[in-house]
Parts: sequence; structure tokens; C-alpha cells
Amino acid sequence: MFSQLILEPRENKGEKGDQEGDLPKKSRPIPRDRHGLPFLDKSSHLSDLFRVSKTEENEPDENFSELLESSLKGKNQDLLLREKRDREPPRPVPLKKRLKRYPPPQNQLDLHGFTAMEAQSRTESYLRHSWRNGFFTLRVVVGKGLHSESGAVLPHVVEDLLVRLKRDGVVLWFEWDQKVKAHSGAVIVYLNQFD
Repeated sequence: MFSQLILEPRENKGEKGDQEGDLPKKSRPIPRDRHGLPFLDKSSHLSDLFRVSKTEENEPDENFSELLESSLKGKNQDLLLREKRDREPPRPVPLKKRLKRYPPPQNQLDLHGFTAMEAQSRTESYLRHSWRNGFFTLRVVVGKGLHSESGAVLPHVVEDLLVRLKRDGVVLWFEWDQKVKAHSGAVIVYLNQFD
């Protein structure tokens, strides 16, 4: 770290040397870090670093009210509102890009042991409650149906519910955890929080 110090000569503030050495202040270098920022020592003050030079003080400042009047010259309220209304709306962000902004699953619901009707009602109330409370990403564990006599029932029930909630605007997107419904025991649900 110390090998990256940049040394610059200091400005001459006094005629004589200081107490630290025999060198006058002009010839003693200012230690700087690797970003070029000076280190402060006991003799320097933080306000010295932010002082405005005399040339910057003498430059005329443009008056804000004059700039505002010149930009609004010849425009009435109706014209200004029409310009604002006629602007192109921003392009919608593609779904893939929106989903990248979402965090990993923040909470999960496990539906093991529930019947189809119980799972449907519990999932709908859970997703709507999470949507109102500002959650973004959830995991709903439906199981693979390995212990069921008739195979997996809950994945179909939950998927139908998610399609309906997507039409209602609660769900933005959903995808199976292993990308294939037959191999997944869970579904990742992205709630629609930005519309």
C-alpha cells in the first residue's frame, strides 16, 4: 500500500520550515493515496481541500430564473401540457430482463400432505397475501407425488391456479424448479410488484 503513494510538493504557506524537519513547506511533498487523494496530517485542514479558486469565483453564474424564462418563452400552459402528454411512453422492459432483477425465493409454502382443494385455497391465499405484503419471489413446494397412489395431483392444481393468478395480474411469471414439471417438486413464482 505504501509503495503506491504519490508524493507532490506542498504549497508554500510559510517562509520557514516546520517543526517536523528542516525542509521548507514548499519542498516537502504531500503524500497521496493510490487514487490521487491527499492524506491529511495535523497541519492541514479538511476545508483547504474544498476551497474554490479565485478564477472559479470570478466566473459569472447564470441566473436560473433567466434560463427558465428563456426556455418557456412563447409557451402557454396548454402547449406545455400537450408536449408532456405527447411524449413517447418508455419502452416496456422485456420479461427476461425483469426477472433478472428479482431476488432468489424469499419465502416458501410446503403443500405436502394437503388435498387438492386445500392446496388450491391455501396457495391462493398465500400468494395474494405475499403479493400485498411486497414479496417478489416465492417457492411453492408441491411434491413429486412419489407417495401418492394416483401420482402427482398438486402440480396440476397449482399450475392451473398460477395461470389464473397471472391473468389477474398477481403473478408475473412462474417456472418449475428443475425446468420440467415432471421432474420438479417445486415451482418458483415471481409476483407482479412493478405494474
